[in-house]
Amino acid sequence: MTEISKESIFNTLLEMLNQMLDDWEYSGGITAKTFLVSDLGLESLDIVVLGETIQKKYNKTLPFAWFLSEIGQREVRYICVEEFVEFIDKHLNSNK
Repeated sequence: MTEISKESIFNTLLEMLNQMLDDWEYSGGITAKTFLVSDLGLESLDIVVLGETIQKKYNKTLPFAWFLSEIGQREVRYICVEEFVEFIDKHLNSNK
């Protein structure tokens, strides 16, 4: 698989989030520092659906359960768009 740039991953994630948020009439802007839960109002199930959509888009299984488990063990459990992109990039572009 050809390496996919972080910018491309970010733009794809942005498009997916905007599609999801259209259903909720969210009108705010989304940046790399936007938090998925506290800013956008996503719930755990929404993040799981987003993860599955990403896996289908790139046709690769990513360890989202591990990622969410790691987030759940933190003192501060916020996930921003940038962190989500970093996770996707790390596992999408790995040579394993």
